[in-house]
Amino acid sequence: MSNDLRGRGAAFLDFWRERHLCTLTTVRPDGTPHVIAVGVTLDAGAGVARVITSRRSRKVRLLAGRGGLDAAGRVAVAGAGSRGAVVPPTTSSAGEKPSVDGEMPGRLPWNSLADRGVEPVGGAPVAASGRVGVPVAVCQVDGGRWSTLEGLAVVRDDLASVAEAERRYAERYRTPRVNPDRVVVEIGVTRVLGSV
Repeated sequence: MSNDLRGRGAAFLDFWRERHLCTLTTVRPDGTPHVIAVGVTLDAGAGVARVITSRRSRKVRLLAGRGGLDAAGRVAVAGAGSRGAVVPPTTSSAGEKPSVDGEMPGRLPWNSLADRGVEPVGGAPVAASGRVGVPVAVCQVDGGRWSTLEGLAVVRDDLASVAEAERRYAERYRTPRVNPDRVVVEIGVTRVLGSV
């Protein structure tokens, strides 16, 4: 699905090029919102917003884990790249539940997709609607100007996707620090709200 946002006008495009801190909203397994500060880049021509992060972050766990299943019930991790896609366990081998921040006591919170017996369909999970990903929103505010991008998110860890996200982040913000665990949350924008 292509969602070219360039037709939204210069004020919209400029606002998403200016340096602003943004928020990313995901949903916890209990249905409550998880809202965190992030840097977001927008590829308006492709209708894709990107957030760079660590594969061990809570936002990635929420997208990839039990609370981040798509409408078809598949884990939302696309394209198991050379660094391997990841999903969090729902319980440890000892039957322990994750702590408040999602970490498992005494172990790293990651298994590979193969370890969990999960195989993406065609490289990515597909929702019942035929769209890929988990519903999320990113938002930025500057005084009376604001914009929210809603869409479907997947976590990509292939080197090309991460490099493109880092390049775009450096253009809008600054060169990101080196992070060998970096992944990109890629959001296919489905709705735009805002004053610009």
